[in-house]
Amino acid sequence: MNTLLLATDDSLLKEALTISFEDVALRIIVASTLRDAIIQVPLADCIVSEHLLPDGSANALFDKAKGRPFILMVEQASLKHGIVAMRRGAFNCLTKPIDHKELIRSITRAFDGIKTDLTSLEMIGQSEPLERLRHQIKRVAPLDTTILISGESGTGKELVAKDIHQKSKRFGLEMISVNCAAIPDSLVEAELFGHVKGAFTSAITDRSGLIEAAHNSTLFLDKIDELSLATQSGLLRVLQEGEVRRVGSTERTYVNVRLIAATQRNLLEMVSKGSFREDLYYQLNVIELTCPALKDRGNDVLLLANAFLKHSKQTMDRPKLSFSKESLVAMRDHPWPGNIRELKNAIERAVILSDGPAICPPDLGLKQSQAKQHFIGNEQRQSNEQRPTMSLENYFQHFVLSHQEQLSETELAKRLGISRKSLWERRNRLGIPKHRDGDLLE
Repeated sequence: MNTLLLATDDSLLKEALTISFEDVALRIIVASTLRDAIIQVPLADCIVSEHLLPDGSANALFDKAKGRPFILMVEQASLKHGIVAMRRGAFNCLTKPIDHKELIRSITRAFDGIKTDLTSLEMIGQSEPLERLRHQIKRVAPLDTTILISGESGTGKELVAKDIHQKSKRFGLEMISVNCAAIPDSLVEAELFGHVKGAFTSAITDRSGLIEAAHNSTLFLDKIDELSLATQSGLLRVLQEGEVRRVGSTERTYVNVRLIAATQRNLLEMVSKGSFREDLYYQLNVIELTCPALKDRGNDVLLLANAFLKHSKQTMDRPKLSFSKESLVAMRDHPWPGNIRELKNAIERAVILSDGPAICPPDLGLKQSQAKQHFIGNEQRQSNEQRPTMSLENYFQHFVLSHQEQLSETELAKRLGISRKSLWERRNRLGIPKHRDGDLLE
């Protein structure tokens, strides 16, 4: 259960928050003085505090927060203190009179960040490719330039975008993230650019789009290669002129947005085939960052595995679990076509299925032969090492053929981390027939 520390003498605020979160597993601790609040900090996952408490300023409480999300409430006249706190890393600053809905949204986002904090583990590692990526992020984050992030599925492209945003001048506002493959083609323009009443059948009111929502912040477009040429044209206008035209309108709205895009495909190759605009490609590719594949990160695999194991042991109450020597070898030698996402899922699976106290290769769902590879004779091991590892296309074909009788096309695409359109295209390219019975599941 998460714990919220509320540092205030406003009893009505406590009551309002208790009612708002009554259906959520949330414990609320109230401290009416700075001294009491500081004592309670070790119990808290998130802190909401008045700027001025009866016995002192919340600055001292913020110093004790040590990375916990900290939300400051200030009088309008003291707003400068809130700005300083935001620059020092406070999660948010709200001015009085407090908008309770905004406070609840801010607390919810803070706890969502705590729940998904497992993603921060993906940047664990000491390999040269990861160190190079960290260095590049540090250099480009403070700038306002457009960035293109490339890399295989599951390598942590969205995490890199979040890291860039948090290190940028726009960190005080929420980054808007959009998975372009998850929005139906018929709706993508309206979702991104907004629409006016009557623009299409279901447009019963004017509505701003996600680009406008990202004004003065960062817009992250994942799988940008899925956008149609018409949508690409509108996006190009945003980058070149800073203007948005809602669907059905001739009026212009000007926005200040930093764009970060991500793709796992070769955009230059798509440009040569006419499926991606050349001018948009060069607008996006001002700075390109590449997320390294897990197979290229050497011993980072084991560092990540131990971090994921530690997290899963805590969340699933399996404190005595550890990896066997064979499982460490299996993980080190596995090609990980699904990258970090596949590793994370394998660890979670192992923690659930293992009878303990040691996690063995079968618990991870990896081939037993890979675990034994380290222990067989040198001659046979060299022979095994010369065998080609499973390519991504072979992995795709094997996964689809093994699961298409049980899963719908939508579920297959979701499990593979791709869109239905990409699934259909790969089926055609690889000549994999669609299972007839599977049509009934759609």
